[in-house]
Order: sequence, then structure tokens, then C-alpha cells
Amino acid sequence: MRGPLRILMPTIYFPPRVGGIENHVYYLARDLVRRGHRVEIVTTRTEPSSPSRETMDGIGVTRIRSFGKHPVGWVLSSLLAVVRVLLLARKCDILHCHTFAFALSGSVSNLLLGTPLVVTVHESHFLRFAKRKIMRPFLRLPLVRAAVLLSTSKEIDAVTRGLLPRAETHPIVNGVDTERFRPVAPSIRKAEGEFLIVCPRRLVEKNGVEFLVRAVPLLRNRVGVKVYLAGDGPLRSRLEGLVRDLGIGDRVVFMGSVANSLMPGVFASADMVIIPSLIEATSIAALEAMACERVVGASRVGGLPEIIDERVGVLFESGSPEAIAGAIAATARRPDRPELGREARRRVEANWSIARMSDVHAQIYRRVIEGARNA
Repeated sequence: MRGPLRILMPTIYFPPRVGGIENHVYYLARDLVRRGHRVEIVTTRTEPSSPSRETMDGIGVTRIRSFGKHPVGWVLSSLLAVVRVLLLARKCDILHCHTFAFALSGSVSNLLLGTPLVVTVHESHFLRFAKRKIMRPFLRLPLVRAAVLLSTSKEIDAVTRGLLPRAETHPIVNGVDTERFRPVAPSIRKAEGEFLIVCPRRLVEKNGVEFLVRAVPLLRNRVGVKVYLAGDGPLRSRLEGLVRDLGIGDRVVFMGSVANSLMPGVFASADMVIIPSLIEATSIAALEAMACERVVGASRVGGLPEIIDERVGVLFESGSPEAIAGAIAATARRPDRPELGREARRRVEANWSIARMSDVHAQIYRRVIEGARNA
């Protein structure tokens, strides 16, 4: 198929909500629009101030009611999305569903209308659910009708193939807007002799921020570290209490939720960016930091070792304050941090720029559409 495509992307979350899935879908949709394609988004209304219908950078965005950021809420929201997606699917060439929960609307549209379907599985939650035999049929159901299943790491791809051995699957790491995320002026003033850490994580259990906090006292006599936590979440009160108990209130700053547009300046302020996740599909925040020429330290879990190695940063054991402290101390002593940062950006530009990702996705869309027409 030649010419512009009409693409419908159901996704459980989308900006202005801050997060990796949200950013990836937005960047991908925006770049496809820039290339002349038409993109419609169906998502949940997670922020009360967001309109139910708007056009954002040429992307049509329809928001439905959110029933909460938990499994029951995901199911209810995905069921509500089915009706809206069915109405819009009649005017599109292909459906690309993001997240396994919102793949349900695409499967129904494919079943009733024959709309070609691609699904991207993003979530670390998918990995956790797939370990439970009772959950596996519920994971297969929304995915089984997809012509192609994409995933954001080799680990998720392997689990997806285990659930659906006959499916066509491909691991494709999320893309980064390398025009926005690049070396810029720092936005945080740093004291002389200070080793500034940025941790761009939502404050939830799986992101392991607690272990970074617990690493700070271990660095007292080794590195003059100061940690900026760029993110918010349900664990904030507990982590603030932990900071008080450890007596490190002058060493840890809670920034709250930071707009994506402000993050390049935050990353540029950092001597090192830490991703202390306990479980992770992949981390667009890590890639964004790399695009800003920052050294990244990350847990050796999920898809993180696919993007980070000793040439751009350091990996450490998850859930270990001692391992995090050791990685920070070792990195602080390295005189070649600028070169590691430059290599990190080169790697992102070569492999994970959003421009490259949109080309890859457009090729997949056209092949799936042609295959559906020839079936």
C-alpha cells in the first residue's frame, strides 16, 4: 500500500500523564503525522483538566473515562474503549494497540470489521502476570488476533512467544525524540564538589527508588552525593519518612512530577542518572538520559542490559543499596564520564531515535495491511 496511512492507536495512557509508554506513543504518533500519515489516539482521561477530545501536534486524541490505575481499572477502561475504537476503526487502515489491556479493543475490531491489527506489549506488569498460570489465558485473549506482536525488550518478546508460539513477534525498543533530548544547559544549580544524581522514576514499588535512598548514607565518606527524585507516586510519603529516619534530608530532593519538556535540563544537571528498578521492560527515561549525554547506572533486570553496558554506564544488582552505592562511587572516580556520555548519545541516535522507529513501524503497518488484503 502506498500513500499516507490512517492509523488508530488505542493506548491506556497518553500525555499529559507522564511516563514511558505515554512518551513513546506520543513521539511515535507525532513523527508519523510529520511524515504525512493520519493518527488517531483513544486513551483514558487520567487528568481532570484534559479535554475529552483535542488535536495535539496534529494527532487526534479521544479520551474516555479512566476507572483507576490498577488491574480492575484497566479492564473496565479497556471494555469502555471497545465501543469508541469500533466507531473509529471503520475509517482507519490499521490498528496499533499499545499495552495488552487496550489490545482488547483492537481484537474486537479485527474480529468484527477485519481491521488489520498490530499490538505492542510494553509493560513490566505483563511479565509479572505471565508467571501465573491462571493469568495466561487472559493475556492471550487480547493478543491472539494480532498479525504482529511487538515488545519493548527481548525478555517480553520471549514471554510473548511462550504464550503464542505461532505468532510473529519482534522486540523493538522504544524510541527517543533526539531533537528534544540532547545536551542543553543545566536547570539545577550544583554546589562545588557535589556529585549530582537524577533518578527519573515514578515512586512505586517496582521502580526500586527506596534502595537508592538507602544507598545515600553509605556514600557519606566516599562521595558528596545529592539525589534529585524526578517523579511522584503513592510511595512518596513513605520515602520522605525514610529520608528523615536516615538523616539525609539535605542529600535528597523530591521534585515531584516533572513535565517531559523540562527533563532535558534536569538530565543535563546530572553527573549520573540512576534507574534502580526491581522489574523493567525497558526504560525510555534511561534512553532519554543517554540522548542527553549522561552516564546511566541501572539495575541488571529486564531490558536494561540491552541498552546499557560499560561503554555508556554501569549495571548493578537490583534491590541492593550496597551495589548502588558501589556503582555511584566507582563512576564518580571515572575521568572519562564525558566520553561515556557522548558514546551513549551516539548509541541512541544509531539505534533508538524516534525517526528510525517511525520508519520501522510504517514498514510493518504496510506489510500487515497488504497481507490482510491478500489473505
